[in-house]
Amino acid sequence: MQGQGCASEPIGHTQHLVDATVNYPRRTAQVSQMVRYFNTDVAPLEDIVFTVEANRFPQVFTLEEVTVDHEPAPAYELTGRRMTVTLLDPLPPGCAVTLGLHFRLDLPGVGEGIIGHSGYFGFTARQINLGHWLPTVAYRASGAWITRDVTVIGEQVVSEIADWDVTVHVPDSPVALKIAAPGTMNRPASNAWRFVLPGAREFALSMSTQFETRSVEAANGTTVELFSLGSTRIQTDQGLVDAADHSAEVAARSLAMYSDLFSPYPYDRLVVVEGDFPDGMEFSGLIFVGAGWFEQWPGTPQSYLTIITAHEVAHQWWYAGVGSDQALTPWLDEALATYSEYIFFEEYYPDLRDWWWQFRVYSFVPDTFVASEPVDATVYQFDNLRAYINAVYLRGARMLHDLRGSLGTDAFFTWLAAYAQAGAGRVATPDDFWTLLSAEQRTQIAAIRARYLSDD
Repeated sequence: MQGQGCASEPIGHTQHLVDATVNYPRRTAQVSQMVRYFNTDVAPLEDIVFTVEANRFPQVFTLEEVTVDHEPAPAYELTGRRMTVTLLDPLPPGCAVTLGLHFRLDLPGVGEGIIGHSGYFGFTARQINLGHWLPTVAYRASGAWITRDVTVIGEQVVSEIADWDVTVHVPDSPVALKIAAPGTMNRPASNAWRFVLPGAREFALSMSTQFETRSVEAANGTTVELFSLGSTRIQTDQGLVDAADHSAEVAARSLAMYSDLFSPYPYDRLVVVEGDFPDGMEFSGLIFVGAGWFEQWPGTPQSYLTIITAHEVAHQWWYAGVGSDQALTPWLDEALATYSEYIFFEEYYPDLRDWWWQFRVYSFVPDTFVASEPVDATVYQFDNLRAYINAVYLRGARMLHDLRGSLGTDAFFTWLAAYAQAGAGRVATPDDFWTLLSAEQRTQIAAIRARYLSDD
């Protein structure tokens, strides 16, 4: 009977129980995903909506069966990334329903150019990446299910936190195969890996027969595990140095510092993966840092390897911790993550503060820069990646630095910590951010907001 969770269990996070069988040579996966969803709305629900990010790629996601409380769903519709499942009966508030999704993935090859930035989902000769491979329940606000249209600029997923229990089987898996994934792990069989990750916005993993691993313990006790693709050692004037060691050290240092400044990191592990695609990408408990930054590392902190590692770690607070609408308000995570890079340099490499501003920001948005879009633009207002980064990431960092100068450093970091803690586990809005300041402080920064934002 639908709704049997009403009396027998307390309302909790959405729960995902996933059983996936990956054919490693063919780059395919057969997936069974059971989703336990609690109605936290004030009205009964007649349907549940999912975001199916994998369906943005043609001929990749094949939906085979949908069930509601272990019976065939009365109806379902998958259009692009939005899937609507009709329930057997309206789901009353406070009650739960179990939905079953059974599907096949035929992974795409990682492309080139701007398309290559989505290489967190796909394969190369060295790696299989499964990021945003599992459907997530769409965000629900004001009585409506929220999904956003796809564009190649930025991200468009809006997701609430959920609990994940994922078992991955790799029949006849190569002996050298390693799986990089967050959460607690055990091996129920020689060719199976099980991961449990609570309170996460999604569950991502990467697998390769070429992974080399190393672990570093951060000052706050968190273990940073880094998975690199083969040798990352380079010869410099100072001798042989290792880019993977450097990235792991940056991840451990930044994670401990952000934990002190913003809020405690919620897991025992952070997984860092060298991604065989450009730039980087964030997931709950796991980050990708592009292989190019490892290969181009000059052996010093003055590098994109340092910058992107610190940036993606910051997303454990500004995205994984405090969620936001990445399509309509991308600055809420990207500007904060970019400015967190500066905070990292300020703490660990204070002599490089001016270098960071010049290399990362002023070379693209100098004082004479005329912005075509404000910091709070949506992803849909841009037709190229450079303009998006300049406006949202870089001018966003300049705005935050100006706010810090106006409020004072102590008040500024008190504000960010309050935001990280008040927004933890939620999908936050700009109002949530600004209203944590006093009326006097908001008046004090009004001119700065007017200079950078469209809503003032």
